[in-house]
Amino acid sequence: MKASNTLYDPGLHLFIDDADVQDHPGFTRMVQRPDRLPEPVLRGDQPWEGAVQLWGSVLYDEADGLFKMWYYSINSDLYQRTGTGHFLCYATSTDGVEWEKPELGIVSCEGSSANNIVYPPPEDDWGLDMWGVVLDPEEQDPARRFKMGMYQQRDEGESGDMANMSVEERNRVRKKLFVDIQDRHGMYSAFSPDGIHWISGEEICVPRGGDAGTLVYDPMHKRYIATTRRYNTITDHFVLEWKTYRRVIAMATSEDFDQWTPLETVLKPDDFDEGCDQIYVMTPFVYGHQYLGFMGMLHTDTELGPVQLASARDLAHWQRVGRREEFMPVGAAGSWDGAWASLSGNPPVRVGDELYMWYSGRPQAHGTQGSFASSIGMAKLRKDGFVALRCGIRGAALMTEPVEVIGPKLFLNAISLYGKVRVRVIDDFAVAEGYDFDDCNGLENGDETDCEVTWGGKDLSPFVGRKIRLHIEADNATSLFSYRFGN
Repeated sequence: MKASNTLYDPGLHLFIDDADVQDHPGFTRMVQRPDRLPEPVLRGDQPWEGAVQLWGSVLYDEADGLFKMWYYSINSDLYQRTGTGHFLCYATSTDGVEWEKPELGIVSCEGSSANNIVYPPPEDDWGLDMWGVVLDPEEQDPARRFKMGMYQQRDEGESGDMANMSVEERNRVRKKLFVDIQDRHGMYSAFSPDGIHWISGEEICVPRGGDAGTLVYDPMHKRYIATTRRYNTITDHFVLEWKTYRRVIAMATSEDFDQWTPLETVLKPDDFDEGCDQIYVMTPFVYGHQYLGFMGMLHTDTELGPVQLASARDLAHWQRVGRREEFMPVGAAGSWDGAWASLSGNPPVRVGDELYMWYSGRPQAHGTQGSFASSIGMAKLRKDGFVALRCGIRGAALMTEPVEVIGPKLFLNAISLYGKVRVRVIDDFAVAEGYDFDDCNGLENGDETDCEVTWGGKDLSPFVGRKIRLHIEADNATSLFSYRFGN
């Protein structure tokens, strides 16, 4: 099936919130959950690898017909011996499930470059914490086709040779850097023509960001979005004493990847969150004509990390979805993802009628001391299937707000295995002639992601370019996911 990174569709309307819905009596909004493969699709099984996790990205490159993964490898034993054990590694797949780790010959590790490490080079003393990789559809310079954001502490040589320091001394130096170089730690950039050979940018892009962040491209407004965790304190810089504070999400944007807006806090825990719950990381992305966010939560009382959903119509005003149900819970206790389930720092990839997502899982709770195990898993979700409006046997109805018809055809994404879904058109506060429920050919006894709705064979051509309301009625345990204007 054809895969695509493009999720922007100005004619697509989700039922994820009430922004486009005037009223929906009889419907209940229910957060859906993706189906996870039972076992990881990628493990740390090479000598230079340790725990592998998606502080990184998975993208589909249409030019090569390949899924490409950039993942973070943490080898604690190697770090203790050499001062270098955190790597950005690269893998490819034809189907998103079976992955290959190509021997690239780029970065030497313990005297050998026969590995899939792409960053950092041995001479780089700054370390690496991935925010993400973007395959830029608008870039005209082939050398900047792939863009990477990464957290680094660039101290301009003041830290000395970390490779020859003890673990304790390296940690002392790094802690000191948080205070001494506040304006030189944060997100730095790197560029690549192929996603394999990277050239680091010299100047900091987003100062004072944290070590966990995400980087995505916004096709709706043709800009880049970076998010990072910060701490809700009186200071505006990253601090180490994380148990004392609550993590919040800050955001910066750029139109050219060189000049960025200052970080602004956009989402933080509130009185409806439990105890000292924190928002550990968030991946924002455009879906349809709005923004969605994968929110990686940290429940401080249990140190578990599930994923919730957030939504927004603009980047400054985010709201939590539903009743804050878990979109991606941790796995069963003792399983490989039984304590942590963090989705990757990029949007899902659409493959046919499904969304593919990859995530980091681990059996140990956050804050576990010493070495830990982490692997990368995969999950699939129905297209548009983040939230369902579900009705009971007696049926339900909803009325949309006035929406612009940008294409002559109307499509429904719905499940109505034992019932039906019908639509009528409200034009100037009255039912449009010939577009009533009795005229409608909707969905009946079916499950379709793109069910074309007609009225006696007619489409919405008379209304293109105008605003109308859609009155939708359903019965017998129907689930509505979205509607879409198109061609």
